[in-house]
Amino acid sequence: MPRLFFFLALLVFSCTSSNDPLQTDSWVLNSTYAYMTQTEQMASELDYTEKVEFISDGLFLKSQTREGETTIIEGRWVVSEQDGRSGFRVTYSENHSFVRNCFVEPEEFFFFSGEMLIQADFIPCDGPEYRYVRSSD
Repeated sequence: MPRLFFFLALLVFSCTSSNDPLQTDSWVLNSTYAYMTQTEQMASELDYTEKVEFISDGLFLKSQTREGETTIIEGRWVVSEQDGRSGFRVTYSENHSFVRNCFVEPEEFFFFSGEMLIQADFIPCDGPEYRYVRSSD
């Protein structure tokens, strides 16, 4: 089944009805889930908004808006597998406060779960899972 999601994701990123050679797949933060307390916090309850964008040429953009200020960081994404899940490994050129993981390297792994895009690299150090939904813009 994970392989099916992998191929569907690859199809989403590679198929297009537009003539634009750089297609973007955008996702917005929907909620966080803390496994330690088994609580979900909706994005509307947070003091920031967040968006991630996968661009077909391998560019990845993560933007966070807090108090009217937007910060954007860039990375590169590749199709990858982690813990038996197919998804996307994003590597950043430098660490930033909203690169969420429990290791030294500035990278994150995103995978699909149902209709959501999940980033869970923060869980091993008691951080929450970040859940994104497809953006309409």
